[in-house]
Amino acid sequence: MRSRTSLLLVSILVVASIAATVPMAAADTHASACSFPVSETDATGETVTVEERPERIVVLQPSAAQTVWELGAQGRVVGAPVAPYTDYLKGIDEKQNVLNLDEFSVNREAVVELDADIVLAPNIVPNETVEQLRGANQTVFKFGVGTSLEFIADKTELTGRLIGSCEEAANVNEAYWDRIESARAATEGGDAPRVLHYTDNFTAGSGTFIDEIIAAAGGENVAAKNGIEGYGRVNDEAVVRWNPEVILVADDGPGVPETAAFESTFAVRNEQVVVVDGNYLSQPGPRIAIAIEELATALSDATLESDDAAETDAIDDRTSTPTPMASAPEDQTGFGVLSALVALTALGLFARRR
Repeated sequence: MRSRTSLLLVSILVVASIAATVPMAAADTHASACSFPVSETDATGETVTVEERPERIVVLQPSAAQTVWELGAQGRVVGAPVAPYTDYLKGIDEKQNVLNLDEFSVNREAVVELDADIVLAPNIVPNETVEQLRGANQTVFKFGVGTSLEFIADKTELTGRLIGSCEEAANVNEAYWDRIESARAATEGGDAPRVLHYTDNFTAGSGTFIDEIIAAAGGENVAAKNGIEGYGRVNDEAVVRWNPEVILVADDGPGVPETAAFESTFAVRNEQVVVVDGNYLSQPGPRIAIAIEELATALSDATLESDDAAETDAIDDRTSTPTPMASAPEDQTGFGVLSALVALTALGLFARRR
């Protein structure tokens, strides 16, 4: 048993002394340079100029809303995505909803009627929507796409510059990196548990925020280790062969299936299924640090297969002669080649919450 929970709690209490030096140096520089007008080039290649500190802000998708709320600027927000996956943001139900009935696509007419000083559009918003809003004389900034923890910090700092909350952005990033570094410190030095992220027959491989979350929390992403890139379907063969020691699921998802394949895993047999807020897992915003912290707490106290093997070997040495193991089967990933349709389906599962 790796019981490092107490170390994690101590680390959290002293996070002020574990700041991430390089990212915070950049944030401090921009904090002192926050002024208007400000011009930034967005993901569409457009140079967007904000003449004055915005007093009317519209956020088009959850990650932008989360970031603005973390910056304490929700009082200036006049339009936001009002949906089940943003109801954790206090007061968002009082804002004008900018989504259509599908709770995903943007209601352009509603945005135009709000006549905001700036419209913040995460990368999931189509360029066509951005251009249509600009054609209606709206100042729209579209963020780029990224899959790293640094990307989130950079986006927070950029959002702060655009809305005139630079000092707040620096503070949010400081707390963000402190949480991540304390989680890393608490799980440092031990063996990394094999972790499988699972949601409705899909898993997350390399090049995803989930992969970054697992690594930062001290785990090993079994999907990434076995060559999965992005999001892909996972079948029973892969689950059995990978035999995760911990399974990570979202609190609003279907959970772990009650199948023979999953029930045979070390994770399920040892009741090591970690449930984390799905909004924090899927929305690339500052609260990803909370997901990392929660996962690190679970991993720091997880039993590993090697621990069980060591205990079994000790008993066998005293009571019996070990039986030779059969040869392991040849390496097989359990994944077929994903078609474009499957890839698009996977993206759709996660895009709705971005």
